[in-house]
Amino acid sequence: MFDSFLKHEKPRVFLGTLAVVPRKDMKRHVDQWGMFRNESFDDPLRTTLEGIFSLPPASEVSAPHRTDLGLDVLVLSFQSGDYWDLSLEDMGLPVFWRPKITVACRLYHLKSQKTKRTFSATQKMPWGEFVSRQLTLQAIFRFRPTFDQEDMKCLLYGACHSLLNKLRKVA
Repeated sequence: MFDSFLKHEKPRVFLGTLAVVPRKDMKRHVDQWGMFRNESFDDPLRTTLEGIFSLPPASEVSAPHRTDLGLDVLVLSFQSGDYWDLSLEDMGLPVFWRPKITVACRLYHLKSQKTKRTFSATQKMPWGEFVSRQLTLQAIFRFRPTFDQEDMKCLLYGACHSLLNKLRKVA
């Protein structure tokens, strides 16, 4: 009698939407001039997301079970890091920002499309690594961008790892 009550069916998880939200902040102009010049960064981020979340697509499920879940993943924002020295006559003002990426996901019931939980995670480059990169000849003379797509992929992996840990605790 209690066997059917105690048996808990594990939910199946399917991949819904993977997207990179277009940037609208002012720093996107600096990134296009510096780190991402002549590069589209949305496609490599999306490709990396597909590799991380290699789940069967939710669109191919014709008859979802009661416990089936869908997962939408969005890269909400990203930025490269940079350092500028704004000089106002005799006074200098340092302006800097670290590479950062924010990823969010929505876990929802596949049958009803109702949201079960949402999560987000932000990953920033550690201060020590950021400062050490700013002290290289590459950063001082700016003959190449200080931060590249591989740096952003590492941050993306870190943020997605945090998301997966949060999801695992819920499921």
